[in-house]
Amino acid sequence: MAKKEQSFGIIPLRQRAGQWEVLLILHRKGHWAFPKGHRDRGEEPLQTAVRELREETGLEIARFVAAPPLSERYFFTWEGQKVDKSVEYYLAEVSGEVVLQVAEVSDYRWLPIKEAEAVVTYAEAKRLCREVEKYL
Repeated sequence: MAKKEQSFGIIPLRQRAGQWEVLLILHRKGHWAFPKGHRDRGEEPLQTAVRELREETGLEIARFVAAPPLSERYFFTWEGQKVDKSVEYYLAEVSGEVVLQVAEVSDYRWLPIKEAEAVVTYAEAKRLCREVEKYL
């Protein structure tokens, strides 16, 4: 039986030259994705998402985009055990300069959403990119 795991994250957005861009981070494990992480005891999902954004990128929320939370679900194997992972993301315009959490993140890119879809590693993240476009 698969172990269930849940994370929460932010899909960070900014406007450049009249165009929306999204921030992708390269996790040390080798995949391009959005900032996310596990909930600390007593945290609400949105608090987790904001904390993880700050920890992994140094960015702050400027404003949330009026959209329902977007979710992805995928399976992977970790230390011989199958994991059923679900992630809930919130869309937000962010501010500040990127300062990476080098223990977990090795690189980042700001990209137009269509380009981001080609860069993210997993199919579920590609689907999320297409969903994000509907709200911008």
